[in-house]
This record gives sequence, structure tokens and C-alpha cells, in this order.
Amino acid sequence: MEFLNHQFYLILFSGIFTALAASFLGTFVIVKRMALVGDVLSHVALPGIGLALLIHIDPFYGAAVFLLIAVVGTWLIETRTALPPDAVIGAFFTAALALGVLLVPDQELFESMFGNLFAIKFGDAVFMIVAAAIIFILTLIISRRLALSIVAPDLAKSIDAKPNAFYLFFLLLFALSIALGIKLIGSLLMGALTILPAVSARNFARSLKSFLTFSAILGILMTGLGIIISGAFRFPPGPAVILSGIAFFIISFIFKRV
Repeated sequence: MEFLNHQFYLILFSGIFTALAASFLGTFVIVKRMALVGDVLSHVALPGIGLALLIHIDPFYGAAVFLLIAVVGTWLIETRTALPPDAVIGAFFTAALALGVLLVPDQELFESMFGNLFAIKFGDAVFMIVAAAIIFILTLIISRRLALSIVAPDLAKSIDAKPNAFYLFFLLLFALSIALGIKLIGSLLMGALTILPAVSARNFARSLKSFLTFSAILGILMTGLGIIISGAFRFPPGPAVILSGIAFFIISFIFKRV
């Protein structure tokens, strides 16, 4: 098939590595009950993409800056007030989406929202693979302390595990993983890539370790299948990946019921 060339395989691997980082982080998003935050954060990136396109720089940098500002602001408000993170992020969602639609040029808007498999260049794919691998390794290193900080923050404070610092570090990694996948999945659907594998994995898992493992495996499978479908039929990659994820979620739900 025409799409099965070296560049396509490199894009496929970049998508798999991005999914590995995002889905592994997604388990902590679900445990923290931040699923709405994960979804909304991907939309916050849209104004950054628009500004980046206006000043002719890589949209990744614009998305990353806006996402990092959003997560630091969320962390500051959440740690200093009684407001939940989903309420904080949700308050800015509509404004960010509206601003993004105004700033992103019409011809770029669809790609920004749903991704474009064939717009990813060789350098983009290599950068995504390296950055995703670093994010995954860093998340793996802090996973135990992060789990303790989320599940038992008072205990973490009592043993000086610095739960707030680990939580901020987690949010920063989470924001970067979302920015990383926006070119491939799109800003509207990237948040779902962090949530769907973890939600599906929860139906299979019996421990935190199996939860993390199943989430990473399902993230890789749904992304790989979605990219292959997208390449074969010239579909936007974002919807193809997410619909693949929905199929895995239905399978996991049936498995749990049985």
C-alpha cells in the first residue's frame, strides 16, 4: 500500500511513543479524578497554536507555553484554595476555545483540532519519539511517590514526600504529553488519548501495577490501530485513534461484566 513507507512507519512509532507517555500519565489522572481536566487542557492549547501560526513558529511551542501556564495556574489555585481542579480549568475552557478559533487561520483550524497524519515531518516524528520517551521515563521514576501523594497526601506530608511538588511535576509532564500529541491527534481529541486507555485498563486491572501496564498497552494498541486506519483511508488521525479507543473500552466493559 502507498502509505506503508519509511516515513509512515516513523510516524506510527512516534504516535505509539506519544500514546505510551500519555496513557501512562492517564492512570494518575483517573486515580486523581481529573478526567475532565485532561480533556479540557487539550483545548486550552488551541490559542497557543493560533499565536504560533501567526508568528510563524512550530505550533508545538505555542501549545506547550499555554498548557504550562494553565497547569501552573491550576496547581497554584488548587493548592491555595478549596476549588477542585476541574472547576478551575472548566472556567477557562470556553474562553480558550473561542480565542483559539479566532486566532487559528481557517485552513489550519481543522488540522489543529483533529490532527493531520501526513503533515508530520521527519524531524517532528523524531522529536516526538525522543520527548515521549523522556516523559515516560520521568513518570516511571516518580510513579511511586506520585501514587502516594495522590492516594494518601497526608501520609506523604508526614514522611516529607513533598506531595505538592510531585503533583506539580506530574501536571507539567501531563501538559507536555498533551502538547506533544496535538499534531497527530489534534487539540480537541488529545485529552481523550490520556483518558480512554486508563478507563479501559481499570476494567482489567487488579492492582496499581497492572493498571499502569494495561493502560500503556491499550494506549499503544488504540493509537497504532487508529494511525493505520487513518493512513489506509486518509481519515483524520484524531477521530480514528479515539474511535479505536472507544472500541477497546467497550471490549473492556464487556469483559468486566462477564
